[in-house]
Amino acid sequence: MKANRLLLVCIGILILINGFLLLELNKRGQEGPPHPPKLYLALGMKGKEAQWADNEFKRHIREKDRLLNQQKSWRRKVSLDPNKSVQNQHIFAVVSRIQFQIDSCTFDHFIRVKEHCTKKQKIKLNSLVRRMIQKAGNPDPKGRP
Repeated sequence: MKANRLLLVCIGILILINGFLLLELNKRGQEGPPHPPKLYLALGMKGKEAQWADNEFKRHIREKDRLLNQQKSWRRKVSLDPNKSVQNQHIFAVVSRIQFQIDSCTFDHFIRVKEHCTKKQKIKLNSLVRRMIQKAGNPDPKGRP
């Protein structure tokens, strides 16, 4: 009788530990990469300039999201059928044009921000953009692209 009770307590503890570990692992899987500080904070902007930079960033993100969604929509149309090669080439051309728009939109955003910067902030912005370009395409420390 005592052995059964002890066995049931041990099984109950193991179930609780498993549940806790599953919840913790699930939380970790939902975390994204750390976000860099807002641009106006990184540049040391304050007051109206900081508010403008934040609004400009939100406008830029909306535009970029619209283009990314458009690009995804076209990518879904790619076919693995060898007879659809010409159609796929057209899709790739459209996706490339949209990528050009995304890149242009991003650099236009930084140009608009730069117009609102002081001399010191412009130097910092140039450094941030160079670092961003350098990191583009490099895998993170964990080896994921």
